[in-house]
Amino acid sequence: MKARSLTRSAVLVALASTMTLAFAPAAHAARNAEAERYVQVHASAALAALGDPALTGPQKQQTFYRLVEQFSDMPRIALWVLGRHGAQLRADTSLRQQWTSVFQDFAIATYEYRMNRYSGSALRVVGSDELTQNQVVDVTSEVTPRGQTQTTIVRWRLNRSGQGWKVFDLQVRAQNGDTIWLGQLQQQDFLAELGSNGGDIRSLMSQIQTQTNAMRQRVAARG
Repeated sequence: MKARSLTRSAVLVALASTMTLAFAPAAHAARNAEAERYVQVHASAALAALGDPALTGPQKQQTFYRLVEQFSDMPRIALWVLGRHGAQLRADTSLRQQWTSVFQDFAIATYEYRMNRYSGSALRVVGSDELTQNQVVDVTSEVTPRGQTQTTIVRWRLNRSGQGWKVFDLQVRAQNGDTIWLGQLQQQDFLAELGSNGGDIRSLMSQIQTQTNAMRQRVAARG
């Protein structure tokens, strides 16, 4: 698989944005204060960690990784992004453990790469929409990139599980100005690659490990 940028063409982004999650029926008008507080606390902590001058680069990365691992539902996301190929993980416990670990590294590196320009910035939650009453909620936040005065909208899709709220996807603005849901875009990329390589998840793991290392190097180079 060629290393593909997550800022893809407008056509693919439009396709990704129209995908409907199986667990997210028609939206309700209600806000959810509990989900909003969850994002305000945990997302603010993650941004603060990236911008903490008292931490070294590796310490920032480790702290950010731990925080995102805690407030995101990585095992569920790791299975979802594989679509029908996720059946392989159900039949092979070892493969599922390997894939979940590799995908988690990739997903958190993607979050860090995308959110690094907001490091140290104040995040303010401004609203939410319940997609499924008290179960699936999109939380809207505002944050200002470093060196800019205009705020940017970042949306967080949360699921309620047995352990409380967990982030399932993140919507950001790409460099070309398009708005993208990272999880949906990752799923589309993965399904395209698995469709071309005969469903070889181990080959996909090798490819995204390369992308993970590249993103971390870019973040380190930014200082």
